[in-house]
Amino acid sequence: MGDPSGTTAPAMTDLAATGLEWLPHGQDMADLVGRHDWASTALGHPSTWSRALRTAVTTCLSSNFPLLVLWGPDLVKIYNDGYREMIGTEKHPRALGAPVAEIWPEIWDTVGPMFDSVLSTGVATWSEHQSLLIDRNGFTEECTFTFSYSPLHDDDGSIAGILDISVETTTEVVQARRLECIADLSSSLSLQDHATDACVAAMGALTRHSRDIVAADIMLAVDGSLVPVASNRRSLRAAGRLASIAGEVLDGQPRTVGQPEPGFPAEHRLTPLTNARGEVIGVFAATLNQLRPFDAAYSQFVDVLAQSIGSVVERAQRRSEVVGELQFVNETLQRAMVPAVRDTPTIAARYLPAANNLSVGGDWYDIVDLPDQRRALVVGDCVGHGLHAATAMGQLRSAARALLLEGCDPARMIASLDTFSSSIEGGGCASVVCVVVDRAEGTLEYCRAGHPPPLVLDSSGTSWLDAPGGPVLGLDPDAPRSNTTVAFDVDDVLLMYTDGLIERRGRSIIDQFDELARNATLVSDRNVTQIADSMLLMMDVDAVEDDVVVLVKRLEDVD
Repeated sequence: MGDPSGTTAPAMTDLAATGLEWLPHGQDMADLVGRHDWASTALGHPSTWSRALRTAVTTCLSSNFPLLVLWGPDLVKIYNDGYREMIGTEKHPRALGAPVAEIWPEIWDTVGPMFDSVLSTGVATWSEHQSLLIDRNGFTEECTFTFSYSPLHDDDGSIAGILDISVETTTEVVQARRLECIADLSSSLSLQDHATDACVAAMGALTRHSRDIVAADIMLAVDGSLVPVASNRRSLRAAGRLASIAGEVLDGQPRTVGQPEPGFPAEHRLTPLTNARGEVIGVFAATLNQLRPFDAAYSQFVDVLAQSIGSVVERAQRRSEVVGELQFVNETLQRAMVPAVRDTPTIAARYLPAANNLSVGGDWYDIVDLPDQRRALVVGDCVGHGLHAATAMGQLRSAARALLLEGCDPARMIASLDTFSSSIEGGGCASVVCVVVDRAEGTLEYCRAGHPPPLVLDSSGTSWLDAPGGPVLGLDPDAPRSNTTVAFDVDDVLLMYTDGLIERRGRSIIDQFDELARNATLVSDRNVTQIADSMLLMMDVDAVEDDVVVLVKRLEDVD
């Protein structure tokens, strides 16, 4: 290290002339001590210094550990290279030979009583990670130190000074709390699936760590503009000012606001939030700690926060895009499988997807008007969920409608589906039931393939359309399919459904059929809309992780 004063170190003969020929060599501070005008200080000319003071100064200037010797009634300062680094550019070199109270007025309320205690009791102090606000580099700075003040005894045994053994722990303390902030932020963001929720969660975490991020805003890019999403800032004026600057960050380069020069504090840091492609998806605006210099470590800390927020926002946005696509597919397929039938005085239909609203269902129904006052009601159920089940369902529904419109009766239609199902992925093991209502004849003609039997509510109670119709589709394409015809009265109600309405884990299917019949009887005198809604409520379909279809038809002459 060079000579901080810019002067040439004195020769040995010069030191001898000053009475400091005993000073150790090797430190810049030893040279400065050797050239200092000690006669003008309270310590006097070095030739008058006691052996104890010389020993203390020698120990101080021989150590690479930060040491400070305070001597005499005014506690005049003598320190080594290690300590010089801690007192900064504003206090060195004027601190050398000056009373300590003149150099540390901003922390005297804290350290002054410690000095008095050591001088009066002779007992050393101990302070660990002591936080002090000091002005050592041109601004008030938050610093932490671990130090001990120990008594120094003069030749006569009296306490004449204090030895300060000190180490600055600012870097370690600040790094630890910043790491804690990053960990808290990551934990808060880990379970967030939506961009706005992630931004709000980030604000909650950062509010708990306001020593380094005093306040913050998150703005997301929407159609080329920045939209404020979350903030923990109390000043609307500051928020508006930063919002006006944030647009400049859309070029992908961060901005620092209010820093007079490098190494000094800055007011704000605006950092772009980017996705994996490097595109700016938002801006993180942070108000910084004015008691800490905005240096490379501070900048890196803010960048890590921005990266954490940006990655979660991007993930949430990708998920939203996927969800949007799935919901679009879901709605499209449901429109394809479920006809847009509004409730009429005689027909009501309900479709509820599985508990997972991203799962496209395999349940379906259709209502097909046929010639001669006939109407076909079809309910089906493909195995599983997701796109494969929905695709199979859509194809089976379309085929069933086409077959019915071509004149097939329920049994012939199901027999043809039996063959067709083997040619499509996911068509196997699908169940289906078809009922043709012939209002002119007053009959119901039906056939079912492995599907739960429809229920007829009449004046005498309930009856099941449970004639055997053969197994589910694709299991045995050669299985015979036959129709069954029953009469109906105009006051009767037909209830068709999928197994999601009745199947419950741990409960007998027979008990569930009985419960369905009891509940249907209780509401049979209501209109079809009320019956459909009541069945969903009474059978507690909210607890079912399966699709549910309910189709209610009142068998009147006129729809």
